[in-house]
Amino acid sequence: MRRLIYLPCLVYLLLFILLIQAAYAKETNENDDETAFKDFTLNIGDRIDLGDYQMELIEIQSVRDGLVVMRVSKIGGSLDEQRALLQDSANNFDGGSENGGVTVTVADIFDEQSAKVRIEYQQSLGTPRKRASERPAAALDKPELSVQKNFDRNQLSVGDEVKVTITVKNVGTGQALGIKAEDIPPLPEFSYVAGYPPKIKETLDSGQSDSAIYVMNAVKEGSIRVPAILVSYTDTKKNAKSNSSVPFNILISPKGKADLAIKLACYAPIALDGEGMLNISISNLGAVSATRIEADGTVMPSEGLQVTGLEKSFFEILPGAEVNYSARLSGQKPGNYTVRLKVSYDAGAGSVIQEAAGEVVVLEREYKYQYLLLIIPIAIIIAWMYRRYREYKY
Repeated sequence: MRRLIYLPCLVYLLLFILLIQAAYAKETNENDDETAFKDFTLNIGDRIDLGDYQMELIEIQSVRDGLVVMRVSKIGGSLDEQRALLQDSANNFDGGSENGGVTVTVADIFDEQSAKVRIEYQQSLGTPRKRASERPAAALDKPELSVQKNFDRNQLSVGDEVKVTITVKNVGTGQALGIKAEDIPPLPEFSYVAGYPPKIKETLDSGQSDSAIYVMNAVKEGSIRVPAILVSYTDTKKNAKSNSSVPFNILISPKGKADLAIKLACYAPIALDGEGMLNISISNLGAVSATRIEADGTVMPSEGLQVTGLEKSFFEILPGAEVNYSARLSGQKPGNYTVRLKVSYDAGAGSVIQEAAGEVVVLEREYKYQYLLLIIPIAIIIAWMYRRYREYKY
């Protein structure tokens, strides 16, 4: 009787187990058909393995345009395709993830060597894994231009010329193409004399450099902030790039001018009908050269003193320099005389006239008998003293 009872229970238990297994198997099959995704950061040459699929990053074709070249293949050779993928655009292989294949999307491009790639797949294919590249790293096609802009001096005056040098060097690892220097806008404090705008070679290989020079003239004083020069270029994949120089300050002072100081000196009086020398020095105390110097003089009173060689011409007197010359004096009449020298010159900011004066003394004529007159009183005194001596003696 007990066997009759156990037998139906055992049958029901077996049926229940079979039903659970069938439900689990159905659920497992449904889960295997579900679509999953995973993101990978790949460098050139890295690949993703998923089941029989191999997805390799071949090249970053253009960072600017968002183009990446990938090769998707399948073990056994049923699939082997190299395709340029557009960023944020899904690309299906073998029907895509919805039909048992794979879907590849470039999610982001970091630089010319790396990108983020998303893989969509059915879970039944397994778990995707990243494989680092086994190929030797290729030389990077990554040009980089260093840009320098220099003035030959940072302190100048209105009217001074300044030489500007632009130097561009490719310190990167690839060729720079379509190089264009944009040194604008022109500075209103300068007039551009020659060589502007600067021209740089359009192509520079790695390690190469080029320079350009132009000349300006300062026309307005002030403290000037010289802006950076922008240099634009592309790499061999037409990716746009640019670099610039470092801005800097210069000081333009008011226009300098020459300032002549004149000195006249006669160190001893002149005897009547005698001769002497008047020493003249002209020194430039200014910041620029004095040019076209003309010296001319007058004597007051006009009669009684003859001056020869007072007039003189000089082409240039440099800042801090001094010229010296002498005029010959001839005394014709006793008295005090004033020699006035007038010097005209170009001071760099126009014509200037400077004047200076010196005193000259012509002595009275000396006669020899005048000394004899002094002897008579002395002789009288000596005679009187001798006479008194004789009187007291007796």
